Amino acid sequence: MNIDNPTSSHTTSNTTLITQVLWIGLILSMAISIGGYALLTWGETASQLLTSTDKHFWYLSRASGVIAYTLFWLAVVFGLLLSTRLGKHFNAARVFALHEYLSLLAVGFAAFHAGILLADNFLNLNLWQILLPFGFQTERVGVALGQLGFWLLFICAFSFYIKKYIGQSAWRWLHFLTFTAYMFISIHVFMVGSDSRALPLLLFYAGSQTVVFLLMTYRLVALKQAK
Repeated sequence: MNIDNPTSSHTTSNTTLITQVLWIGLILSMAISIGGYALLTWGETASQLLTSTDKHFWYLSRASGVIAYTLFWLAVVFGLLLSTRLGKHFNAARVFALHEYLSLLAVGFAAFHAGILLADNFLNLNLWQILLPFGFQTERVGVALGQLGFWLLFICAFSFYIKKYIGQSAWRWLHFLTFTAYMFISIHVFMVGSDSRALPLLLFYAGSQTVVFLLMTYRLVALKQAK
């Protein structure tokens, strides 16, 4: 009969904790270093930009839009990993938690991305134009796709909280709306996003969407083979 050694288990636990603390310290150090470098390099330029323009809210909307898209993309990737054989290489509970929380964060940043434009005096928008598709006077189709994508993302993200009431099967079918939301938002990014004309962001958008397409293809092929 095997009996676990309490001292060995305690030592292993302490080692794991120390390793986690070291990793957190390393990540924080890198973040502080990168942030400090960016502040020293571009801080004065950014300050001049913010004080010499009346488009503060427009810039905040653009920045939060990029963050929202990135978070949503990561949520989709983690969700696809869980639904394919690739998921067996990861801790399923942690990946699912990331999938859920990244979706909620994406909703938050997307809401800020749209809501902050209410304070923009140049666009002079009202709440209904922000909430309802086709409310914009310019680029109506591109903006409307982004709005529809947001509402679908909102439904999918908060479906986690009604899962126990509607059942696993219904929840899974509802969750398929995520792919439609991602498609709408991806088109919105290219049609409306002024930052998408910048080469680094263009490469990021194209690369991220390629990753999703490959994972979806892999999933469909695996399902077909399973039949």
